[in-house]
Parts: sequence; structure tokens; C-alpha cells
Amino acid sequence: MTLAALIAAGISGRIADAVAGLGAAAEAVRAWGPWAGALLVLLGAAALTASGRSRQVLAVLGGAALGACGALAARGWIAAHVGLSPGPAAALGAAVGAALGAAWPAVFPLAAGAVPGAVLGAGVPLSGRAFLGAAAGALVGALVGVAVGRPAATALASLAGGALVTTGGVALLGRRPLAAELAGRPFALAAVALLLGIAGAAYQITRGASAPGRPPPLEPPREG
Repeated sequence: MTLAALIAAGISGRIADAVAGLGAAAEAVRAWGPWAGALLVLLGAAALTASGRSRQVLAVLGGAALGACGALAARGWIAAHVGLSPGPAAALGAAVGAALGAAWPAVFPLAAGAVPGAVLGAGVPLSGRAFLGAAAGALVGALVGVAVGRPAATALASLAGGALVTTGGVALLGRRPLAAELAGRPFALAAVALLLGIAGAAYQITRGASAPGRPPPLEPPREG
């Protein structure tokens, strides 16, 4: 197997694991009750529609959404080393992400690339070590995030928001049979989350591009 095939297999494995995490997360949040699902839906909707309004709002909402999704993607490692189930891990990730975004909003574009880069890079171990692959992926992702800037950060925040809305929506259904059926179809959940994320990113980026700029400052009257 070639190096490219190994990298592709590792990344696709991490994507499949993250997709499976949507179903596990929906099932875990559903056990907490509809109120937990409502909180996720509200947070996700805010990331989908309002995260691009300013650098500070983007950093806080995007950081919360990215932190929650990152915790869900790393749920296996967190459960093994920290002892948290997916629901509490997502809540803690959202709180930490929001706090870091509020404290250092200028760093969010870097983090928006580094977090998914680390998650994908962990599937491509370097020298047999997953953490080296995660570090390399985080570095590449951070460089991309800084290079592309705010549009990329807004897009990633929207994708994370779509995942939260989808997960919370399943939890809102409570103990209904439909909720269990949806939680058992993670790829269907991922498709809905992806569509919501793309729509949210397109809405926010185009709205930001078409927003009127600030009027030029008034010049003081010249003395004749």
C-alpha cells in the first residue's frame, strides 16, 4: 500500500469515527432529557446564523461549537483517560472553547484549523504514534486557518453548529422510537449536519461580503 493510500485510509477512518460519534452523542444527550437537546440546538443555531457577525462573536460561538464537536470526535480517548461520557465531555468542551474564544478571539482562526487537523491527523500515525500524526495535522490545519482567515473560521463554526443542531434535534425527540432510529443512522445525521453547515456558512459569508462598509470619516471644514 502506498503512502497516499495509507494517509487516505487513516483520514477516512477518522471521518467515519467522527460520523459514528454523532450517533453516540445523540444517544448520550437523549439520555439527559429534552432540555439538553434544546441547549445544543440553541448553541448550534447561533453558530449557524450569528457567529460571523464579529470577531468576538465568532470566537465565542465558534469556540463553543468546535470544542463540543472536538470532544465528541475524541470521545474514545476522553472516556479512556478522563472517564467522561460523550454528553459531559461535549458540555465541557463547549465551555472551554467558549472561554478560550472570549479570552483570545484573534486566535480562533488558528484553532479552527488546528482542531479538525489534529482529529484527522490522529488517524495517520507518524512513526507508529498517533499523537505525532495529530500534532502534524494540527500544524497544517493551523497554517490553513491562518492563511484563509475569517471565512474558513466561519465555515468551520457553521459545520460544527450543524452537528450540534442535528444532535440536539434527536435529543429533543426524547424517548420516541424515531429518536432511537435516527441515532442508529449516524451517516444520515452527518448528511443533515453537513447540509445545515454549508447553508449556514454560505449565508454568513455572503452576508458579510454584501454588508455595507463603514462610511468614510468626515473631514473638518477647510478654512477659506
